[in-house]
Amino acid sequence: MTGSNRFVALRGGYGLTEAARWYPEHGLVFSDMTRGGVYRFAPGSTEPETVIAHRKAIGGLVAHVDGGFVISGRNVAHKSGDATVVLLEPREDEFFFNDLGADARGRIFCGSMPRTEVRDAGRFYLIDLDGTVSVLTEDLRIANGVHADPSDTVLYSVDSGRCLVWQFALADAAADIAASRELFVDTSEYDAVPDGLAVAADGSVWVAMAGAGCVVGWSPAGEKIAELASPHALTTTLAFGGTGLAELYVLTGDNEDHPNPEGGTVFRTTAPTIGAPAPRAAVRRG
Repeated sequence: MTGSNRFVALRGGYGLTEAARWYPEHGLVFSDMTRGGVYRFAPGSTEPETVIAHRKAIGGLVAHVDGGFVISGRNVAHKSGDATVVLLEPREDEFFFNDLGADARGRIFCGSMPRTEVRDAGRFYLIDLDGTVSVLTEDLRIANGVHADPSDTVLYSVDSGRCLVWQFALADAAADIAASRELFVDTSEYDAVPDGLAVAADGSVWVAMAGAGCVVGWSPAGEKIAELASPHALTTTLAFGGTGLAELYVLTGDNEDHPNPEGGTVFRTTAPTIGAPAPRAAVRRG
């Protein structure tokens, strides 16, 4: 089915919005990759607040159980107030870290962006609770949306460069997670790239299709179940939120390929299904 939901614009004028998450105490949290900063719309508010100023290239974030947020960009770091703990630095052949997510145990999963002269060389990392780092894959083109399912048995990860969504079994050992990777869906039927990803309480997987102006939902079995039209072509990320996680926040961007006079915009609409809570990181570097 194709949705025709009513979208309410909360705020425009951003560059490339990313990293959308909903946490009850924060509301909607998201980043502006190109213009910098992390922002939030507190529950019930239509006015954004700055959470982290200036920092650019934040493609992913998750709240930390100790407060603050784990964010990507030039490194993966836990920022809380004025304190910063770096959890992962890029290697020589990596440019920066893009999206990241956590599982219910609090482990962090993040993808790196290879330098422009290196193709198919982005890595997908696991940062364990004690700060130990493991490489799960080394062949990503453009690492993007990361989210665990509500049962905490499956992790989904987007490779925008290949127009694929992967799935991993959330085992105890990193080697077992790496060995479990298999294709979830191929999105190449769209003239667009898969970007941000969110998971609903029923296990369905929802992906923002950047360039196609839509959000697409798949069942846990990989069957397409819905397509929701978005107000802007460059639909970058999404998050379930609001009371009972019954709202869907859809975020858009503005770039050279998809210029948008309104700028990147935060929209709210009725969710097609109830969302699953966003996990929190619990990684501590000893």
